[in-house]
Amino acid sequence: MSRLRFISVALPLLAAAAPEAAPGPSKLPPDVALHHVMPEEALPVLGHVVVGPDGKPIARLVNILIDADGKPVAAVLDFGGFMGVGTRRIAVHWDTLRFTPANIDTQIILTMTPAQIKAAPQYTDHTKPAPVVGPAPPKGSAGQP
Repeated sequence: MSRLRFISVALPLLAAAAPEAAPGPSKLPPDVALHHVMPEEALPVLGHVVVGPDGKPIARLVNILIDADGKPVAAVLDFGGFMGVGTRRIAVHWDTLRFTPANIDTQIILTMTPAQIKAAPQYTDHTKPAPVVGPAPPKGSAGQP
């Protein structure tokens, strides 16, 4: 309870001090650099609709799985359902997605077939190894007869 009182008292003080405390480009510490990422160079992806190769909406991108270096490994896609009921989540390899940030009508395209999507195991528990589906390695490469 006292914690809530502290927050309610502190908020007006923070709001009053906010204009002066907000660091602008010239007030950044010397060990921090400001970079600008242009809209044609990068695309926010969480929550975006994912379309199939035919351009029809098929899923929504709801999470990204990254490796120890911070690089994306897989995307968690939410398929089907109505208002969150009856949905099915699968993790797809990052290489199965195509992005075009420079396009104003940007779409995220999943290059998997409906049969591949249907056969994919469901992603249900982030505390266990994720079943990630993606392109099979070419025949004759490691692990292939």
